[in-house]
Amino acid sequence: MDDAIIFRMSAFSEQGGRKYMEDVVEIRIEYEPTSEASDPDAKIQGQEAEVDQSTAPAPSEIPAPNAPTEPGPVSAMWLESLTDGTDDADDRRRSTTPTDQKVDTRRSVAFFAVFDGHGGREAAYFAREHLWDLLKRQRGFWSKDQSEVCAALRKGFIACHHAMWKQLPEWPKTITGLPSTSGTTASVIVIRGAQMYVAHVGDSAVVVGVKENESAITLQALEVTQDHKPELPKEKERIERLGGSVMKKSGVNRVVWKRPQLTHNGPVRRSTVIDQIPFLAVARSLGDLWSYDFYSGEFVVSPEPDTTVMTLDPKRHRYIILGSDGLWNMMPPKDAVNMCNSHDKMVGPKGMSCACRLGCTALLFWKERMLRADNTTVIVLALQEPSAPSLPVHRDEIVVDMSQGIDHIPFPGTPYNTYEVPKVEREDGMFNEDEIYGEEHEGWTCLEW
Repeated sequence: MDDAIIFRMSAFSEQGGRKYMEDVVEIRIEYEPTSEASDPDAKIQGQEAEVDQSTAPAPSEIPAPNAPTEPGPVSAMWLESLTDGTDDADDRRRSTTPTDQKVDTRRSVAFFAVFDGHGGREAAYFAREHLWDLLKRQRGFWSKDQSEVCAALRKGFIACHHAMWKQLPEWPKTITGLPSTSGTTASVIVIRGAQMYVAHVGDSAVVVGVKENESAITLQALEVTQDHKPELPKEKERIERLGGSVMKKSGVNRVVWKRPQLTHNGPVRRSTVIDQIPFLAVARSLGDLWSYDFYSGEFVVSPEPDTTVMTLDPKRHRYIILGSDGLWNMMPPKDAVNMCNSHDKMVGPKGMSCACRLGCTALLFWKERMLRADNTTVIVLALQEPSAPSLPVHRDEIVVDMSQGIDHIPFPGTPYNTYEVPKVEREDGMFNEDEIYGEEHEGWTCLEW
């Protein structure tokens, strides 16, 4: 397949200085279904092809988000067709493709997502476990029509949001006894052939490093997503039209949470005193169910994503970076793509991955500015130019060839494993550069295959 993409993949996720780790990553690489299985009227995975808010999974069908899951914030899975059971290696793989679903073993689809939770980890973990499956079940997701795929992405996000609403009674309440205020950003890319579909809510971001011409020394940064900040004219107008408002708190614009005073008992009436609390610094997210407006019947903090389609050209598009705001608050996009570019030129096969380099550098910048580091999560895809020699694969990276099927990916079925490296600190409380970029660093989590 001439339009298939080959890339090196790495990921990094670290708690930073925060009390809780609410960032999670999801990576899935699967076979595409055949045209028969992807027909809009066909059933996929035993479910109707389209899922909307009325057909979202019932709470009994969805494991609780705080149920035991894979340890650590980072997970990945390679899904394969069923084997005949004669190969012991195949038996050890995760073969979760349904027996009644036909797949094309020559084509793969890749899903990458960064979820940055807030107000609790429940929404982020729920999205990691269920968003991909909900997206695949939407009518038009497997279409060759780009507009239909984008529409399916939007419907899948909304279906996930409504599935969270059904799960809300199971989520931990706030310390004041109110329902959970958990929510999450979601920056998602889906790669099929040479097409990259992007869906996004919140202030995580997707950036592409572009080489404008062969003589260019540095890369340009293409910001594929725009942060959904409440002060943006389009977002502020939408919020106010739905009965919400935006207020500043400590210099940050926030969506206001309108709720009865905590001492209020009984039904809410026109005379009920309502507190207006500047609450959330993003205008769109998944899981911020407190923002439902009963008069308009809409969520003031919208779960509907912006969607974009790009045709990837490895001769021009060198890096795709997904990151939470723990990265982007410390590093401009152009610096990030050029750090990956220079890192690949300088660091050999035994060096740390591009994602780990970006994450560790962002954490160092937080420390240098004497700020409490935010949760920091990064996924880096380094696209391989077909005619160019292969760059060295770093120790925490893996090569994926989307044209050759899952069996050609090294170590299929192997999940990410996270580990913490012991702290290494000088007597003056600072860190040597060799310690930051060498074998050891301050508890920052890298990924091993």
